Amino acid sequence: MNIEDYLKKHVKKYVVFDLDSTLAQLKIDWSGFRKGVWETVASFDEPLTKKVPFEPWKHIELVTKAVKRHGKLAKKALDAFNEQYELSHYSGYIPNTPLLDIIRCNNQYVYFIWTSNSAKTIQPFLEKEKLSPYFKDIITRERVGLIKPAPDGFRFIYNPKTDKKEYVLVGDNFTDEGAARAAGIDFFLIDYFT
Repeated sequence: MNIEDYLKKHVKKYVVFDLDSTLAQLKIDWSGFRKGVWETVASFDEPLTKKVPFEPWKHIELVTKAVKRHGKLAKKALDAFNEQYELSHYSGYIPNTPLLDIIRCNNQYVYFIWTSNSAKTIQPFLEKEKLSPYFKDIITRERVGLIKPAPDGFRFIYNPKTDKKEYVLVGDNFTDEGAARAAGIDFFLIDYFT
């Protein structure tokens, strides 16, 4: 089922999109990212880095524990590392053209972006595709306390006067699905880039 068919069958007003591997595939070499996260956390809490296995996707657990334990100190260091890493390893993007066309041509929904990428990383994509005017808000990594699958970003999106049944998060992986579940909204898996 594609997103258009899903939205015909499920009454939604608010559509929240992940960015990387959803709206576009960001070309970022992630091969050294996990090592960099561990090194960044070790700079202020080396014992914590030994408590989380150095395995794929475990950086989310480490980042979450570091921010919960050290607050703004950890958040500032990890956001700075993430931004620097993404910008220095970014080489462009591949748009999800069919999905972008839907957004540009269908104004019956209120659109949001909720991404774990840094604002500076996604800016070239948003500018080149002239997308910013289509979104009510764009929530980036810097704005949230905890990254997905934590539901922190949803507080910038959710209007308490609305029913959560009116929202759907469109994303490509388990962090998006987990964030939707934690926020109490529906999830639509997109697999354009797989």
